[in-house]
Amino acid sequence: MIKKTKKIIIIEDDLAIVDIYKIIMKKAHLNVEAISSGGEAIRRIKEMVENNEPNPDIILIDLILPDINGMEVFRIIKENNQTKHIKTFILTNQENSELQWLSKLRPEKFLIKANTSPTKLLKLIKEELK
Repeated sequence: MIKKTKKIIIIEDDLAIVDIYKIIMKKAHLNVEAISSGGEAIRRIKEMVENNEPNPDIILIDLILPDINGMEVFRIIKENNQTKHIKTFILTNQENSELQWLSKLRPEKFLIKANTSPTKLLKLIKEELK
């Protein structure tokens, strides 16, 4: 039996963070795709839907992106019938970020980057993938 490689999309504009996450996730045999802006993320998600590509298993979304913020990217993912079931982790360094803007939409995890080591993030991803 062939085991399906799990796919993670990282939406993060800090390339140093992306590199660290990619290294640890690839060592765990996860397929990783990095996207550095909100607009690029929205285009990629629409492309996946239009091309009937398999959804990623988890999307990690930074809230502060250079163009369209992560809250908007998250909302678009969760309001689309073809992507709303994708597991999402919000990653931010804004400890005072409130989830009120999400209304009924909730991520699987809301994590403060400064308090979440890459090793801990990988552990949380693996738990969510079970």
